[in-house]
Formats: sequence, C-alpha cells, structure tokens
Amino acid sequence: MKDTQPHIAWQLDDKSASLTIMYGGRVLIHWDLSKWAAVTPGRLAVRRVIAWDFVKTSHDRHHPMTSWDETLENQQTVIRLSDRLSRHHITLTFTALGSWHIAIRIKTSHPDQFIRMVWLTEENDSWQGFGEHTHSIRPPARFDSWVEEGPVGWGFLSRIFKHTPWFPFPKGPYASYASLPLWLSSAGYSAWFTSFERIRWNLQQTMRSATVWGADTTLHVIAGHTPKQVLSRQFLVLGTPSPPGPWVLAPWNDSIQGQQSALTLARFLREHRIPSGTLWIEDWMGSHQDDRRFWMRPLTHQVDTDLYPDLPDLSQTLHAQGFRLLGYFCPEITEGTDLYHQALRDDILVKDRVGNPAVIKILGINHGQLDLTHPSAFTWIHDHLLYPALQLGFDGWMADFGEYLPLTAKLSDGTSGTVSHNRYPLLWQAIHRQFWRQYRPDDEYVFFVRSGWIGTHRLAPVVWGGDSDTDFEEGDGLPTVIPEALSAQVAGFFYWATDIGGYMTFGLTRPSTKSLFIRWVQAASLLPVMRTHHGTAAPRNWRLDRDSETLEIYSRYARLHTALYPYFHHLCTLAEQMGWPLIRPLYLEFPEDKTSWRLDQEFMVGDGLVVAPVLTSSSSSHPIYLPSGKWRSWWTNKVYEGPQWISENVPLDQLPVFIRDPFFVPLLEGVPATGTDAGISQMEGVVDSLSPITTGPGVGLNRALDYLALYLCVSNTAYQKLFRLPDGGYLRLEFQPLPQIFSKPLRLPSPVFSDHFPQFASFGTTVLLKPGESHEIRINHGIMTLSASEDSRKRQYILRWW
Repeated sequence: MKDTQPHIAWQLDDKSASLTIMYGGRVLIHWDLSKWAAVTPGRLAVRRVIAWDFVKTSHDRHHPMTSWDETLENQQTVIRLSDRLSRHHITLTFTALGSWHIAIRIKTSHPDQFIRMVWLTEENDSWQGFGEHTHSIRPPARFDSWVEEGPVGWGFLSRIFKHTPWFPFPKGPYASYASLPLWLSSAGYSAWFTSFERIRWNLQQTMRSATVWGADTTLHVIAGHTPKQVLSRQFLVLGTPSPPGPWVLAPWNDSIQGQQSALTLARFLREHRIPSGTLWIEDWMGSHQDDRRFWMRPLTHQVDTDLYPDLPDLSQTLHAQGFRLLGYFCPEITEGTDLYHQALRDDILVKDRVGNPAVIKILGINHGQLDLTHPSAFTWIHDHLLYPALQLGFDGWMADFGEYLPLTAKLSDGTSGTVSHNRYPLLWQAIHRQFWRQYRPDDEYVFFVRSGWIGTHRLAPVVWGGDSDTDFEEGDGLPTVIPEALSAQVAGFFYWATDIGGYMTFGLTRPSTKSLFIRWVQAASLLPVMRTHHGTAAPRNWRLDRDSETLEIYSRYARLHTALYPYFHHLCTLAEQMGWPLIRPLYLEFPEDKTSWRLDQEFMVGDGLVVAPVLTSSSSSHPIYLPSGKWRSWWTNKVYEGPQWISENVPLDQLPVFIRDPFFVPLLEGVPATGTDAGISQMEGVVDSLSPITTGPGVGLNRALDYLALYLCVSNTAYQKLFRLPDGGYLRLEFQPLPQIFSKPLRLPSPVFSDHFPQFASFGTTVLLKPGESHEIRINHGIMTLSASEDSRKRQYILRWW
C-alpha cells in the first residue's frame, strides 16, 4: 500500500546557501549556511555577582562556512560545511527516526570549538517555551540555555528601570532555574538540543542564531499539523510525566516554627472546612524568626528536636486527619555542621580547581555541595539524608536548588562544572526518584524542584517556579507567574506550582499585602498544584487567617481547586496518554488565532475553561481575551461570543473563569448534608482532603467519590464527550438537541457550601448508574445520554445545567 503520510524532508540549495527542512510541503526550518561558523573561543572570563555568573569569551575567532557538499554515508545524509581554506568544518548527519522525527548530529572538526548556526524565519514565526521563564521570550531577545537563579525585581523602582538591560536584576528578564534548549514553533515543529553545554541565543524577528558552547551536539526536530499533535509526538519521544497521587492535587499548606504550630494549623483547616491534603514543614532541620524575617539556616539536614520533638508522632497524627507531611532538602550542607564534617571524611563534596572542597555561598554563608557523580553518591545521600527522613514519617519534600554548581568545579567523574552544570539538576532529581521508587513503588510520594533540564519532567513529580518577589511588579512579582507556567508546559512540567504570595522580600521589595495574597491565591487555584508559602518576611507577610475576608476568599478557592479534582484527573490521564498539558496556552487549542500566540497572562484548563487572573494591583478595567466560540462566565452566567477582548471590573473576591459552551465540568460536591435523603439531597459542597480521613472532622476522597456532579453547558449543538473517571473506567456523555420544548425539570438545591461552584445552574436531576448502564435525561433543549463503562463503579451522578 502506498504511504500517504507526510514525511520530514530536507533540501540543500547550493546557490542560495540554504538548507531547508520541510514537512508535508510546509517549510519548518530554513538555515542560512553562509552565516554558520565554527568558533574558536578566546579566554573565558567569569564574574560572580551574588548568585549569578556573568560569562563571556574574548578574542573569539570565527570561521564562516563558505562551501558545502552532500553525500550519502551508511544510509544517512551527510552535509559537510567548510570554511574558505577548508581548515575548519561542520558536519551535519541526518537520521530519520520516523515520518515526523529527525535527529541531526552537528559536529565541528576541532574538539575545542563552538558551533554557531543561523535560522531565517518569518516575522510571525512564534517560538514558545525554552524551559520556564518569568518573561515570555519574544524577539529581540538574547539569553542563554543555562540553569541559574531567576531574576529579582527592583520593588517600586521596577517601573522606572523596566527598560534598562539590568531589569530585572541583575541579568535582565531571561535568567531562569530551568532555561532549556527546547522550543515549539508556530511553523509546525518542536526542537531540542541534547548537549549539556551552554547555548547562547540571539533571536531577532527574521534572523535567529544559537551558539552551542561545544563541538558536538544533536538537534531533534518533531513535526506535526497542529501544536497539540507536535506536543503529542514530542512526548512520545521524550516520555510523559507520571500522574501524581490524588492527594498531590489537593491544596498544600505551609507550617513553620514547630510541631505544635503544625498541629494547630491542621486542626484549624479541618474545623473551618478548608480543603488541604498536605502540610509542608520547610524548617524541620531548624529555623530562626524575629519580628521581621524568617530564615532557615544552618542547612544541617538533621531534625531540630527542639522545634519538632516527635516527628513520627506528628506524621501519624496528620495521616489520620487526611494530611501528608513534606520536608526539605538541598544538595548544599552548611560548613561546620556534623554532616559537613562527615562529607569531608567521606570525600563526597564537589572540588574546586585546586582540589579543595568548593565553597558555595548562599546568603553570605559558606556551604559545601554534594558531588552527585561520585560512585557512592546515592548510597551516601540515602544513608545520611533521605532514609532517616523517611523513618521520621515524611511523604516527600522540596528538593531545592541544583543550579549552584560552580563553573570551576571538578567532579568525581572527571567532568568540569562547565560541562556538568546543566546536568546537575537531573543528577539531583534522579537520586530522589530512585529513592522513592525503591520505598514507595505505588507512587505515594512527591518531591518538588525548581531547577531543571530536558528530562526533569520524567524525574520530578512537581516543578515550582522558584523564588518570586512578594509584589505586583513586572520584575519578578505576580505578573511573571503565568508566563512562567505557560512556558514550562512545553518542557513537560505539567504539574506546576507557584509560591502563593511570593517568597522573596529583598531589597526594595515589600512584604505581601492582602490584595496580592488574594490575587495570588486565585491564580494558583486553577493550577494543578495549589500551595502556600510563608516567604522570607513570614512575620510580616499576609496570611490566609489574617482577617475574616481573606479567610473566606482563601477557603472559597481551596474548595474550588479541590472540587475540580475529577476534571484534573481526566486531564492527568490525557497528559500521560497524549502528552497534552493540564493547563494550556490558548494557542494549543486555537492555533489559527494569531492573538493566542501572544497571550501570556491567561490560560486554559484543558480545552474547556479559560482563566484570566488579575495579576496587577488594579482590577477596574481588567482585559480578557476570549477565543472563538461561546464562553459562559463561571460566576455571572453571562455568555460572550468570541473572538473578542472584553474589559471587566473584577471584584477582589473573583477570579475570571469562563466555560466553553457547549461543555461540561465534572466536580466533587462532597456528600449529602446530614439528615437529608441521599436520592435528591442537598450536598455539603466541600471535600476536605483527597486522602482518606480516619480521625476527626472532614470528608475524604474515598467518601466523596460516591457522588459526582456534572455541570452542563447545553445549547442547540449536538456533542459527545468521553470522561475518564477518577477511580477507573469512563463516562460517555452524548447530547442530542431536539426541537420539542420539554417541561421544566426539577430544581435541585444548591450545595451548602456553594459559592465556589458555577452560579445559576439551578436546574438538575440525579441519576444512579451501575457499571455498563446507560440513562437518558430530558433537559431544556434535548436529550442527554449518560453511559458508564463496565469497569466503572456504581455511583450517583448529580446533573446541573443552565
């Protein structure tokens, strides 16, 4: 049979000095070979500014390519570029790995050289991703693929310095904990380099260059007809992240300053019916706090028994109440501590260029850093860090840092910091992954990271955006969170989180305010992982219990986040099977909409919700873009026809959320309120944890899954949806519009806690479905048929519609 599938092809044009890669007759990549060069680097200069390295080479010698020839060697196309004197060469070897996937090995003839390559692009060719960035990368842009501390804002001076090259401090907008050489192009492809060396990018509108600081790299190119197809194929190659346990998708709350504080917080959350599934005690190894600041030093990696006299008992108590317990680790150990001296004796620390333990300064304090290439690295970390913590009752932890390996470092495997700097986060994360898979192969654990490289998505269950400033400023405050989240999705960081309220109160940045905290809560509530943080100015930062209004609003969005668990679970299944992120840039669903490629302040949850959080201090004229189709406001029931921009005056307690029409949203409404009939009862409307609760008040996931609410947007359009159920099997919904007008259906009472659910969905009914059963329901405009798969469970479905 003739193969009708399009294939990636490439064509060398000797006259125009161009190399073109195509798919289905469409140009993906156009390289100008006359602008390629082998680069002999000059002297390397490194200048350290606090936590950032400024790196450059001087007196580089560029050897431009002037001629090229194409041959076939071992069934592979080889294109050889040469300079004028034929002393320097760049060889490109093409390997077809499928109809839509090629790998191009790019190598210079001298092992000490760099590779400079140049793309010619259409002005409207949008490149998305490059890892996780607080500012969307748009031409003109210069940046490095290099993991390092993220940027820091200038506080209230940010608006003055925003157009200077040192804004944000100190390297501009593109410093990142996870700056990866992986991008998605609107031309119809994604691509990534496999080498760990620094890559220096210069993106202009129609000419874009990358200089790989190495002599040998491989570029993978994945083609597709739509961005979603490209991502599916990309993650078929790179692998998809494993879905976390249900409890990871319930809100996380931080607790510091002792065991009693954690118990008090847990009791407060349950008594106030505020959903939470995790307590994170960052300072289990000790901390200090005065009336202005909180700091966690020294990094001993051993329990502080004054603050936490009985961690196993704390863990057992929290587990019974439906909480998991998380702690903290990093690969640095404070000098002078017992563990540091043990690391010296075992020769497990990174060395400097003369063979002494490298000194890592964090906030002015000296630390040693674990050499993760050492043959005994896993065993040592297992014995001295991770296993003792497991015995204390932890279910996971923050696996912090990973981006501090000095360029001058010498590692046990013979590599230098220059070569292994970007590899170090993967080594750090692989140790934690190996540890947890050994002790909890059922995946009942979590660790979360901030630094990353290509492959982090397969190692770390959760990625968070690092140390944001506690303000509304564009430097590193709340407005940077959604660009960070969206860029991270291209790299596969599907289970992504932010520090609610921000973390860093430094220099001119002030502590978090009430409005900042609330707006951050709202933005985080529709992310897959919702988690609070106390921040460096913990005594002065705003908290969820600071006043009654804040508590009410926080509770509302914690309940919303938890109620969305069935939808998130459905999206987790698609993420694993299809490679589609849970939260999505609008261009994934509306690639033909040019506006969608420029949006970085709103996002979609799956293909059914548009979320446009308020990210500034002003909300009187909040701009919202709605793509093509009909969109129903979650809160007001007002329907908008897209595509259009709207401007809304958004109250402090409201997060702009819009439901696609037609669509349905599966939600948890908890269990029937006490004393009501389970058949047509009023539901409680709150689920306290996505783990079982065996002691004290609250409803756990095991009880809540006896009921499932379906909020339906129905119109005169036929549609069908397949929904993956949280505890196995699927539910098929088919709607068929009919011209007849039926009598008004039963009005179901709203849940007791109802302010977080879509408003005005006042019509409804209940259906008890057994595995393999179907049921028809007559609603306003037609017939809805529900069909449960044979491998589902008996459950009562609550249908509500407008």
